[in-house]
Amino acid sequence: MLSSAPAILFYPVILIWSLVYGASAGAFFKAVAVYESWRYYNRYHILLWKKYPRRSYQKYISAIWANEIRGKPVELAEYTRHQIEKSHPEELFPAIRLFINTLFMISILPFMLCSGLLHGPVYVFKKALYERALRTTQSSKLQ
Repeated sequence: MLSSAPAILFYPVILIWSLVYGASAGAFFKAVAVYESWRYYNRYHILLWKKYPRRSYQKYISAIWANEIRGKPVELAEYTRHQIEKSHPEELFPAIRLFINTLFMISILPFMLCSGLLHGPVYVFKKALYERALRTTQSSKLQ
């Protein structure tokens, strides 16, 4: 209904609407996107830990072994791996990865909110202009 209003009324109302609604909705949806991303990556790490415990365990042992073998003779490589496997019989729950992911998502949240505050009004304004142009072309074709 507003898209058929005269330009003197349409543009100020759409500008105010895009600033109010666009900023709040943009920030909200960016926050939802950060939450969904956080949930996805945490679920991914937990699934890898649960579903592929042997492959994940081998990566875990290999990472420890690569740090332990540095600077040691080659002859001790296999013995060092055996000792690591004895001292770490299974991979720990990926709590550190989940914690780091959480910290990262918390640190990018303010930037994403600012992005939503800036891009939301622009999106709402452009969409309103597009709908107005579409309605005017349709009404001119009917006449």
